[in-house]
Amino acid sequence: MPLLLHLLFFACYLLLASAVAVLAPRVVDWLSPQTALFAGGSLFLVSILLHIVLNQSDRQRRIADELAQMRRQTRELAEDLLATQHQTMQMRNAVDEVGRHGDARVSNVVAEVKVLQGLIESFSRNMAASRSEASAAMNMTGKRPKLVAVTGGLAEASAPSIAPQDDFDEQHILEIVREALRLDRVDVYLQPIVSLPQRRKRFYECYTRIRDADGNVIGPGQYIDIAERAGLVSAIDNMLLFRCVQLIRRSQQRNYDTAFYCNISASTLGDTQFFDDFTDFVVENPDLAPKLHFEFGQADIESAPPEVQRNLARLAELGFRFSLDQVTHFDFNFAALAERHFRFVKVHADRLLNPPDDLLDDIDPRDLRTALDRAGIDMIVERIETDEQLLDLLDYDVDYGQGYLFGEPRLSRLG
Repeated sequence: MPLLLHLLFFACYLLLASAVAVLAPRVVDWLSPQTALFAGGSLFLVSILLHIVLNQSDRQRRIADELAQMRRQTRELAEDLLATQHQTMQMRNAVDEVGRHGDARVSNVVAEVKVLQGLIESFSRNMAASRSEASAAMNMTGKRPKLVAVTGGLAEASAPSIAPQDDFDEQHILEIVREALRLDRVDVYLQPIVSLPQRRKRFYECYTRIRDADGNVIGPGQYIDIAERAGLVSAIDNMLLFRCVQLIRRSQQRNYDTAFYCNISASTLGDTQFFDDFTDFVVENPDLAPKLHFEFGQADIESAPPEVQRNLARLAELGFRFSLDQVTHFDFNFAALAERHFRFVKVHADRLLNPPDDLLDDIDPRDLRTALDRAGIDMIVERIETDEQLLDLLDYDVDYGQGYLFGEPRLSRLG
């Protein structure tokens, strides 16, 4: 409020107080001039105080609104930055194809644009610890992990086929992961999940694969343990989440009615700083919840500490639905699972068609769908590779299917 307007209000308060001091003794016979003067002065002071309080309250509200707007703009800027990063990576690849020895200044500019500040800060915090831990683990185990082709089977299906590579130690793989995050070599692949028996595409599952400078691919089975020890899993999950948000935005622009499954590790869910930032982002973007389903491993959920349980509950309150995968047994409380907002259970096709003896002790696979239906949970059968498998699975009244039979994972182009 302008200063002149404040002065105008104060003048009005003064005129009102003066009127009370002058007119009150004439209206009320028993009121002395001294008492009327005191009453007028008190009225003036109270008016001033109320004016100050209301003005401060209005000012604080406006500041809060401006802060909220700044936070929304910051989130939008982060999304735009990731899109710009991908575009500049494409430009860099084009420059490399034209000439590996071109103008060095172009590479420097591209490298600067490509930096994701938040991820780099995470790398810096964990760099020293990651090197010592990775080296210690290698010394204790004496193992040298391989950088190999990622082929065959759904769990490994989201990478292109390449030739096996030489052995690399854990420190080398850790460096590949760090460089991949910094230089946008984390690719997102999508595989459809279809409704059965219609085979209509209903959802897509998102996978991450990491490339080194030569285009060789490593899958989670090779880098996930190393990344967890180095504290980089949250950074990988963070990038996957941003990519999923971009996919949702793009599908909304094209009026596609689909949702995406995103696998989040238990360590990320227990990362307080990461989780708080993400929930703040979701609160400001409530349209994301119906389009993004989180997947968690059965072992992670069953052994989840209290803080992870609380974070799951917060996500459920925001409208997210969950999927349970990596199921190794059927001995769980379906109703309790539904109360925690789990709406899907993903089961390996072989565990239904050729169940091991220990699974038969839990529940007959043919009764699994009925038990899930009572709890309001849909069943997704993964790794369906042949028509013969599908015909056998239809006897189980399966809700959804996933596997090479319905489509292999394909690289998502976010540019």
